[in-house]
Amino acid sequence: DHRDLHSFPTRRSSDLWDTVSRYIRELFDFYCARCGKDCRNSKNAESVLQVHHIDENPGNNDLENLIPLCASCHLKIEKEARLHAPYNETQLELFENQSYMQQMKNMRQSALGRYGLGSKQKKAQTDKKTYEIKELEWEINEPS
Repeated sequence: DHRDLHSFPTRRSSDLWDTVSRYIRELFDFYCARCGKDCRNSKNAESVLQVHHIDENPGNNDLENLIPLCASCHLKIEKEARLHAPYNETQLELFENQSYMQQMKNMRQSALGRYGLGSKQKKAQTDKKTYEIKELEWEINEPS
């Protein structure tokens, strides 16, 4: 069963979403892309690392559209995204100087450079075949 990295089903198909969201969290080494908090062993609800759809479309699971955020930052970003989406002129100070989409993409790229496993082992460049092997390992090792 070959799955294209850029066409994962919507988050409603929870098994695949679990795999994709775990991959994003691992790719960023469990750091929040906005505040830089290490969420690996979070003890409180605000520090739980979640995965946000930059374009607010839960059907778009393109890896470039996904960014890890701690629950606290996720709430702030969601508030801004709702103001922005899709063509709202109002923007919060969070994105005062740039459009929401551009700022989110910059934030993702910057965080990937700082925290991403790609900086340690080129995981960011993982090709489709390698990713599918890793995905199978996750599924095999998943506790039942």
